[in-house]
Amino acid sequence: MRKRKFLRPEYSSKIIGIVFLTISIYLFLRTDYLNAGLAAAFIGIFTIFIVHIPTVEEDVALAGLKTGILSYHHLLEDLNLSQYGVIVPSHKNLTESRVFVPAGKLESIPDLYDEMSIVSSGKGKVGVSIVPPGEPLLEEAKNKMEYEIEGSDIEGGRECMGYLTQGMGLAKSFSLRKKGKEVKIRITLGRYDDFCEELRKKSTNICTRSGCPICSAYLTGASEAFFVPLKIKNFEKEDNHIKYDLEEI
Repeated sequence: MRKRKFLRPEYSSKIIGIVFLTISIYLFLRTDYLNAGLAAAFIGIFTIFIVHIPTVEEDVALAGLKTGILSYHHLLEDLNLSQYGVIVPSHKNLTESRVFVPAGKLESIPDLYDEMSIVSSGKGKVGVSIVPPGEPLLEEAKNKMEYEIEGSDIEGGRECMGYLTQGMGLAKSFSLRKKGKEVKIRITLGRYDDFCEELRKKSTNICTRSGCPICSAYLTGASEAFFVPLKIKNFEKEDNHIKYDLEEI
C-alpha cells in the first residue's frame, strides 16, 4: 500500500503562488494599486515556476557520485568477478537493496543479509553482495516522492527517475520500459558525461557489475519499483546515450 506523505514544499509554493496571482488580478481590476499588483504578480510567478523546482547542490551530487566507487572497483577486480550483476531489492533478510555479483554462472540468487559481503552457499551461489553505488542519490530522489517506491511498478519508477533527472540534474532525459520480464532503461547524460567517461577508463567492468553511481541509482530504482531482482544482460554507451537491458529473475 502506498504511504502518502505530507504536502510537499513544491506543492505548497504553487498554492502560495496562485494566491499572489489572484491578489494581483484583483489589484489590477478593482483598485488603483498597479505597482502593488505588479509586485504580487511577480512574486506569484516566481513562486510557481522557480521556487518549487527540487534541486540538489552540485558538490553534494559529486560527493555522492564519488563515494566508494573506486573501492568497489578494486574489490571486484581483485576477486576477478567478471559476471554481470543482479540488483536485488530489500526482501526477507535484506532491509535495503544490494547488488549481487556472482563468481560464476548464476544458478539462483542466494539468501542475502545486510551484514554479508562475501556469499558462499553452494553451487552457483558464490559471489559478492555490495551496497549499490548510487544509493545516496536514489535516497535523495525517494525522499521527494509522496509514497514508497517499493512495489509501485513502472509509475513509481518513472516518478523516481524523474527526480533523479530533472530535480537533481543527473541526466538530460531517461526512459523506462517493461515488456514481460524484460526491462529497458535508457539514459541521456548531460554535465556528468565526462565523469562517466573518466570513470569507465579507470573501472572498465563497473558498468555491467553494478553501474556507476548515476546508473546504479536508476537501476536500483527500477528494481525497487518492480520489487524484483533485475539481472544486467547488456550495456551499451554511444556518445552520451546509455542503454541497459535487464531481466527479472
